[in-house]
Amino acid sequence: MQGKRNIAFDWLGREDPEDGPLAKRFHHLIDPKGTHAILGFACDAGITRNKGRSGAGYAPEAIRKALKNLAVGETNRAIADLGDIPVVDDALEAGQTLLAITLDKELRSHKRILVLGGGHETAFGSFSGLRLHYPEKRIGIINLDAHLDLRAPGAAGASSGTPFYQMRESDPINFDYLCLGIAEESNTAALLQRARDWGVKTITDHELIANPNIADTAIQNLIGRNDIIYLTIDLDVMPHYQMPGVSAPAARGVSFSTIERLVDVCLSASAAAGKPMPVADIVELSPPFDKDGTSATTAAFLARKILLAD
Repeated sequence: MQGKRNIAFDWLGREDPEDGPLAKRFHHLIDPKGTHAILGFACDAGITRNKGRSGAGYAPEAIRKALKNLAVGETNRAIADLGDIPVVDDALEAGQTLLAITLDKELRSHKRILVLGGGHETAFGSFSGLRLHYPEKRIGIINLDAHLDLRAPGAAGASSGTPFYQMRESDPINFDYLCLGIAEESNTAALLQRARDWGVKTITDHELIANPNIADTAIQNLIGRNDIIYLTIDLDVMPHYQMPGVSAPAARGVSFSTIERLVDVCLSASAAAGKPMPVADIVELSPPFDKDGTSATTAAFLARKILLAD
């Protein structure tokens, strides 16, 4: 069964009137007429099918809570909250379809939509929404992730491990995928061979740790040869101490500072090239395992960056 869309989050937050009109926080930006928007995908089905630790269905609310009191500088950008798409029980495919249809509709009135997942099954819904809205455009895919998520769907069907396999199936000619931060211990030889066969460009966590700038050229090249850019961030790309609240915490991981820099490079290179980034998503947060809220706050910092950028 597919749940109805929920738009009930309470954005009331801290007020500092004694500090004047510049004491603005994220909750002050929330406005239905915002050019940039948030959309939640409250789903555990993909992670459950992938034999992971459930809890990602609570992620959209947790990230909003971490976002609402963050300072926002002097910006006047309005941010719309489009609510959540809740996936009930195992209704993953219905949820992904509704996510795609919702994105297609909302992109008519919003310049950028940030989807808060959910597991990485969110990505196939995000991509499908972009493909619906831009049927003739070449979509460049940038994934920050410890995992390739190129698994073929098994007996249980699609999962959080299959979204990029599904993307290629849906658009094999134009499939253009760059994965940054993969851990060799987390990807089988079969997945690495599939990536090579399909022309997937990868940069490992070891390489990014040794040189945080190593992905810049690959990012710029992908942006240059595509019409629009889709950025997806799987939070388990970061180390377990920064990101304990995920299904699969990383023993090594790429530092938060490097991930922030990669997001900045994606945003700035996209803007400089005139190649829009209409949809991005942040996935795999699992609040039940986020004891001190560090993971949600980290996700909120990245969400703030994406939503406030042009």
